[in-house]
Amino acid sequence: MKRNERPARLADEDGTRYLVVDRRFSTPITILLDLDPTAEPGFPGFAVREVTLDPPGHLEGSGVSARDAIGRDPGHLDQFRSFPSDRAVARAGFILIEPRYVGPNWSAYVLAFKPDGERPQRR
Repeated sequence: MKRNERPARLADEDGTRYLVVDRRFSTPITILLDLDPTAEPGFPGFAVREVTLDPPGHLEGSGVSARDAIGRDPGHLDQFRSFPSDRAVARAGFILIEPRYVGPNWSAYVLAFKPDGERPQRR
């Protein structure tokens, strides 16, 4: 690690995540990561904010599934919650977050969304 780099910080058990908005697509993608991406190689330097992501029903030890819908609390824009469906987000009065990615780190996001485009096929 270089002297000016910060060590990556892991999300806390209290639901803290790292929010990044990727505006390289026509529709921005909301990204919630477990690991602070600012120290990752290849991270393009987007703004990063710490936010809270509560699992479904605030269950201890339960994670967020890829099938879960994510809602943002309109009264507290730094607080997100996982719901079982888009309808549940609306019933709770939260703002549905789509498109979105919830995952461990920036590298996993890049593999899932390929913001730089598909890799050329080898012949």
